Amino acid sequence: MPFHRFLNNHLFRLEGRLYSGNLSEVQFKIESALDRTQSLIVDLDPLEKIDVAGAYMLYIASEKARENNKRIILFCKENEIVKLVFSYAGIHYSSKLPRTAF
Repeated sequence: MPFHRFLNNHLFRLEGRLYSGNLSEVQFKIESALDRTQSLIVDLDPLEKIDVAGAYMLYIASEKARENNKRIILFCKENEIVKLVFSYAGIHYSSKLPRTAF
């Protein structure tokens, strides 16, 4: 099970493993966080492992947020595992946070 924590109302950090076996729990937490804010940054750098199903869940969550006039920014600056999986799946992530993130 991935460890997640809120650093503030806009930053959600995922740690541990994100894979097909725990997607629904993480998706629920992200959607709950979006109930409290218009914009959410999901920090993926601390993840130890992620599979393609995890990457697609994050993508679908961000698209669903966009449809509801909200925003999820999938942030990864240094984690090569996350970069590789997202590249393989063809999913975009941000390596820099825009000044207008909030």
